[in-house]
Amino acid sequence: MHIVQIHNRYKDIGGEDIVVSREKLILQAAGHKVSQYIVNNNDINTLSRKLKTALSLPYSVSQKKLIKAFLKDSSPDVVHVHNFLPVITPSIFYACKELHIPVIVTLHNYRILCSNGLLFRDGKPCEDCIKSKWGIPAIKNGCYQESKIATVFPVISNALHGHLETWSSYIDKVILLSEFSHEIFKKSHITFRDEQVIVKPNFTEDRGYLYDKENYMLFVGRLSDEKGIVNVIEACIKANKRLKIAGTGPLHEVVENYSHLHNNIEFVGNQDGEELSSLYKNAQALITASKMYETFGLVIIESFSFGTPVIAPSFGNGGQLVKDQYNGLHYTLDDIDNLVEAIEKTDYLDQETMRNNARETFLKNYTAQQNVLKLLDAYKSVL
Repeated sequence: MHIVQIHNRYKDIGGEDIVVSREKLILQAAGHKVSQYIVNNNDINTLSRKLKTALSLPYSVSQKKLIKAFLKDSSPDVVHVHNFLPVITPSIFYACKELHIPVIVTLHNYRILCSNGLLFRDGKPCEDCIKSKWGIPAIKNGCYQESKIATVFPVISNALHGHLETWSSYIDKVILLSEFSHEIFKKSHITFRDEQVIVKPNFTEDRGYLYDKENYMLFVGRLSDEKGIVNVIEACIKANKRLKIAGTGPLHEVVENYSHLHNNIEFVGNQDGEELSSLYKNAQALITASKMYETFGLVIIESFSFGTPVIAPSFGNGGQLVKDQYNGLHYTLDDIDNLVEAIEKTDYLDQETMRNNARETFLKNYTAQQNVLKLLDAYKSVL
């Protein structure tokens, strides 16, 4: 089978970019041909390009022309779209329809419901626009790039494609990453056909595991307010627990300052490969503190793969992926004292059993072998 992946990369490498690369590798390892059409947000680097991107957000004629030429030349069996905004735009779905090529999209975020893609505003989850076809609350609050004017463009795009029924009529299959995301879309103004939706979680590669751990907590991810990094740091300071932090983001300097002031806070910066694997493998537990409706939780299943339990908020996907006192611990979101209790509790639970359960959770649900079969089933269903 020949699959074309379509993806709009972010300026900073994120979970979506990692998933695209990993899916390409497992499909190729299974004997299939994978071609890619990739654009990059880094190319939007001048005022004129920013304006052009904003104006073409609902439908890029130039991108549609380029993609059609690419697809005609590559002749794929199926097209798998990952992120298509802001450069590629929904014109990709019309291009595939005109060429009679089946198309699948993985919705890694909530961008077709929410102008900022996060369902997050003023430090907490926000559902104001999920039932509103016109997204007036988003414009009122300037949810996109903190600008009312900038927010008009994604709102118009979503409203237009909602009216044209692009999402239900021009996409053959929609992959959602969790039942939690599925429930969000079920109560939204977008109506997917039942047979159109597939719930398929992400996966991670097996890089080995350890049950003999060191005495430290781990945070991996974007250093930003919505990811709750400051709460994690404050809780570890209160619990007098060693914390290692791997990542980058807008709160980089804040995290660095904490590490200078407190001996138990260690900031190791952006890590990947063997260095990141070692951090996961040796940690007593991973802590997540996202305040958002995450569409999945890649760091959680990565931690499980190394036999490392996860301390996560009890709501959203974190609450679904982590089973309290089985493969990790729950705590109340934004409650630092409750997080301190969870951190201290890890020392008194049967850690060997929890580590084994974390590893078993990964083996049963999130391996590459299981994922490639689910992907191929999805592709075959539209051929």
